Amino acid sequence: MFGRRPEHPHSIPLAGHEGLGEQYREIARFWVSADRSFVLVAPDVVPSPALLGSLLVECLHTAAAGYAAAGNISEEAALSELWKGFDEERSRLGSPHQLGEAS
Repeated sequence: MFGRRPEHPHSIPLAGHEGLGEQYREIARFWVSADRSFVLVAPDVVPSPALLGSLLVECLHTAAAGYAAAGNISEEAALSELWKGFDEERSRLGSPHQLGEAS
């Protein structure tokens, strides 16, 4: 994991996070291009969908803090925009109940 060449040319650097040793497991990867996005999730690592949901909420808060640290937006405003993105995507995709009705 550390000291190796990144698996992808645009990988997020892990410098400063050397404590992420062998006891940690990667659970998701997100990629985006000008044309589309791509997400991989390892459900065998986090077998509980509720736990994955909790981690995604933690991810939003971490991202909001990162946007705020970059200096262009407050953490609160960034979090609001992140939730807006969640809501828009949930609306676009529909709930599992709605998807079942369409069959």
